[in-house]
Amino acid sequence: MRKVLAVILMLVMTISVSATVFAANGFISSPSKNPAPGVVSFDPADENCTATLVITPYNERENLPEGLKALIEKAYSEITSSEDITKLNADLAALAQSLGLDPEELAVSDFFDIHVSDCEFHDAHFDFDIVLDVEKLSHFVGLLHMPKNGEWELVKDAQVTNNGEHLKFSVESLSPFAIVVDASKVTPEPPQTGDTSMIYVYAAIMVACVIAFAVIAFKLKKKKV
Repeated sequence: MRKVLAVILMLVMTISVSATVFAANGFISSPSKNPAPGVVSFDPADENCTATLVITPYNERENLPEGLKALIEKAYSEITSSEDITKLNADLAALAQSLGLDPEELAVSDFFDIHVSDCEFHDAHFDFDIVLDVEKLSHFVGLLHMPKNGEWELVKDAQVTNNGEHLKFSVESLSPFAIVVDASKVTPEPPQTGDTSMIYVYAAIMVACVIAFAVIAFKLKKKKV
């Protein structure tokens, strides 16, 4: 009987630890479930630029060119490995402090890559004004951007407009972006990476717990009889 109880306790601890890991991985919602934001407007400062804006959510990163895929995976890895995402960028940390927010309560609600196509000279163009239609802008704090140098920066003019439906900002280069929100005010969704194997692990653990409890109940009833 004691062995059975010990096994049950171990299973419960496994579930608890796993849940804690999921809650602390930097995301408040799954980067694999979020659709790509829609483009409301895209205005390059150079009027000769004929580029088209391409937005790729993390779960479609296989469609990106190899260099952009490697960059968004690097950005994802840094977010998930950081218990405090303000450690990724000093300007974000200063913003959180100025707003009186607990840095450990900040998390990423949406994560995607932005690049341009159909412009032969777009690498020489700078200053893009962009407005996106984004689903998850509740309790918006800031917009992080990882340029090609691999160092996070805060997009300082990013703001929510149109009654909380649009995100407006200007940047000089394009690559992965992460929308940061106050997670303490948002109902979290279980973050996933596209791998559903953990779902089956949890299901197996729960089934094992149910069987173990059934065995204990049966033995107790038999003992009473």
